[in-house]
Amino acid sequence: MPIKTLVVDDTILYRKLASDVLKSFDEIDVVYTASNGELALKKMQLNPIDLVLCDVYMPQKNGVETLAEIKQKYPDTLVVMMSGISTRSANITIKALEMGAIDFIQKPDLSTVEENIIKLKNDIKSVLRLAKIKLATRGLTGKPARITPKPVITQKPKISTSRIPKTFGILTMGVSTGGPEALNHLLPALPSNFPVPIVMVQHMPPKFTQSLAESLNRKCSLQVIEASDGTLLESGYVYIAPGGYHMTLLEKNSSVVVKINDGPPENSCKPAVDVLFRSVANVFGDNDKGILAIVLTGMGNDGLNGVRTMKRKGCFCITQSESSCVVYGMPKAIDQAELSDVSIPLQQIAPEICKKIS
Repeated sequence: MPIKTLVVDDTILYRKLASDVLKSFDEIDVVYTASNGELALKKMQLNPIDLVLCDVYMPQKNGVETLAEIKQKYPDTLVVMMSGISTRSANITIKALEMGAIDFIQKPDLSTVEENIIKLKNDIKSVLRLAKIKLATRGLTGKPARITPKPVITQKPKISTSRIPKTFGILTMGVSTGGPEALNHLLPALPSNFPVPIVMVQHMPPKFTQSLAESLNRKCSLQVIEASDGTLLESGYVYIAPGGYHMTLLEKNSSVVVKINDGPPENSCKPAVDVLFRSVANVFGDNDKGILAIVLTGMGNDGLNGVRTMKRKGCFCITQSESSCVVYGMPKAIDQAELSDVSIPLQQIAPEICKKIS
């Protein structure tokens, strides 16, 4: 069955560009286009829609307002935001992701039409892969994939080479698709006196990680910041890797500092979870205080090799269970490799963290 799609954008040129690119995929059926959210919602009354590509800025009803109404009236419909590259667009896009948009694509702004088409086609290809996963899961269950059953903690087999620490010196996290919404639930549940620093990678391009940090900081007792090169790690802070750069840790004069580098992507990701996790293993591994690792919702397997490295140095790993993931990809890779110590629904992760680190 083709994926029935609606394109919502107030710009005629971009609406046509997005529609033409979508039509080039056999799996897509562009049922409607609309110039604003009000018209989009009226058209959704006429025909079931699987996937909505929704502009952030529109007259009459903007992207966030449209998303809120879609989530209320059509909870099974997947929504992907289309965002510009400005900081203002990034702020609104982060809000939409926290509200449940499954992903976003940046509107291409390259020098030629051909370059814009190629970039948009690559971005939509990723969205299509995500949509197929979500719709296939929904089709098997008959329910939205993100409905969570009664929380059950699943103990995972331990790896013989791993050493489970009794105390922890750092909390490190990796997350991708569905991350802003997950982090919006998890981080505000941690107390202001959390005794160790938190370092994390959320797969995102430049500007969006800064907007994510600012949004989370307004909601959390902890201080949430986009990390900078040379920043000294302190408890009470959450350090988010800047979009488009890798983040590592370095021991310096009995302290630990953040190092930012422009190295090549790993696992097609930049920042990459594996890059951060390896450096955490180098700095905190084999110390009296070990590593607590969290791997949340996301596509792909970034973080798998990093967790494997940390487990050799003294690490306890918690993965988000399939039932509460937007995409059960990154946690699945850890679970299948039997590197997860506990697989747990999202709403149980903060209490579990606090039990481990108090």
